[in-house]
Amino acid sequence: MDIPIILPATAANVVEEFLACVESAAKLQKNGISIAPSMLIYGSPGVGKSETAKYISAKLGLPLLTARTDSLISSYLGNTSKNLRLVFEYAAKSPCVLFLDEFDAIAKQRDDSQELGELKRVVIGLLQNLDVWGKDTILIAATNHEHLLDPAIWRRFAFKLQLPLPARSERSQMIKVFLGDYKIEEPKLRRVVEMTEGMSGSELRDICHTVIRHAVLKDRREIDFYDFYIGK
Repeated sequence: MDIPIILPATAANVVEEFLACVESAAKLQKNGISIAPSMLIYGSPGVGKSETAKYISAKLGLPLLTARTDSLISSYLGNTSKNLRLVFEYAAKSPCVLFLDEFDAIAKQRDDSQELGELKRVVIGLLQNLDVWGKDTILIAATNHEHLLDPAIWRRFAFKLQLPLPARSERSQMIKVFLGDYKIEEPKLRRVVEMTEGMSGSELRDICHTVIRHAVLKDRREIDFYDFYIGK
């Protein structure tokens, strides 16, 4: 399955290097280089963290197992750590890509005076799980709040990937992809790209889907610049 992904060149290079390292793990290990197949992705909401995980999963031909870590948190003493351990044990049963979304929910700094002792114990348990993580399962974690993460968490990930808001060239590519068979003339596209400065990829996708919906209802195949005002 081919999942398109549009990233800035620097981010795309990190992803491709990560894939190359995973696919050449045996060769690297033979030469005395061993890395944990893990990546921490961070950035604003909607910039493509989940899509990047899907892309990596598709490229490696492995199933994607997604867990929202905020849903693992329990008010009962010890249950959060138990839930987390069960996720890791399940993922370790067969090769897959384990994607831990909203990662800061279980990986916050232990010196945060606002956090309860239970959550600090959860971080310790998480670190222990990361330390014994096998090489056959790929681990990807994502957060919108990287500043909240415990410093020790960062050291457990071989690759760190920051995803910025899409620049002009990425927005142009995204709009074309999201519009699909619906066409927009280049001069009009350039105006749309300008007016969408500061928007995330997910916001662009939502606007494009709204624009397409209006075009379908009006039996039109051509998209106009003004359609995006309606979409917004």
